[in-house]
Amino acid sequence: MVDQSQRQSGAPAKGPNQAVTSLNREFRAVLVSEEAANIGRTIAQIVRGDGWHEAKASAVLVDAIGAWLGRDAVQPMGFFANGTGPVEIVARVGKYYITGHGIENEDDLTVNCCERHRARFSQSRIEDYDPDSNNTRFTWGSPLAQRAADRLAGLLAEEVDAEIARVVLGV
Repeated sequence: MVDQSQRQSGAPAKGPNQAVTSLNREFRAVLVSEEAANIGRTIAQIVRGDGWHEAKASAVLVDAIGAWLGRDAVQPMGFFANGTGPVEIVARVGKYYITGHGIENEDDLTVNCCERHRARFSQSRIEDYDPDSNNTRFTWGSPLAQRAADRLAGLLAEEVDAEIARVVLGV
């Protein structure tokens, strides 16, 4: 919300720019499509849990984003809740983070991850995630996980132009 003094001084309102907001809308529309829901159910069978909520925290989504935008543009990051191992994997792309919940900046991501995982802000962090780590919560690279990631990457490529996304996200 912009206060009165900002309106009068001509200062722009804070928040994501229109291009990021539009890209986020397109990305989220793909995630709620019927085909993505089928992929989500597949992923949920891979990671612990039994629903789309668990699939949204999956490294498979980050792998799909890497295939869609290019591996050079995507850095896998883990959200470590309350000082434990990663409970969610996100894709850092340029200045933004892409999760199963949409495109977020770092400040919002930390707060939202803490809320999603009921974690204490002071005891949680976001840092590099090694896809080759032996983490049983996330499956990365198994044949089933790879098929799911490839299907989702193809769906993203059909619906959202990767070059435009890279520019908008600051790659």
